[in-house]
Amino acid sequence: MAASAGTIVIVGKQSRKTYTLDLYIPDAVATLLTFNPSGLAAATSADTFRLPEDGIIIDITTATAPTAVGGVLTANGAAVAGGTFRWADRLNTLSTRAKLAIPITKGDLVGVLQH
Repeated sequence: MAASAGTIVIVGKQSRKTYTLDLYIPDAVATLLTFNPSGLAAATSADTFRLPEDGIIIDITTATAPTAVGGVLTANGAAVAGGTFRWADRLNTLSTRAKLAIPITKGDLVGVLQH
């Protein structure tokens, strides 16, 4: 396999603004995803992001699952309760993809560690 791309969608709690971040998903376990809120993410993009307001992650998608089985969301380096997912369940072609509602706090450094 090879590295793949993905998307994370977050809705702001107060503004209801939709934040869409591009993901770069390395094809290896124990790796960090990288993010770009204003273009295509690459291996050299930032491995964390901050929101300007509290938000709810409503979707994480990818076109193809990497070698890693899934990932866990982190905030300030700690695992987020309820933030574990499997790539097989996050494929963008999967019409039965589970809905997400993972809260994140304004200013937290949010990341994803693959496992």
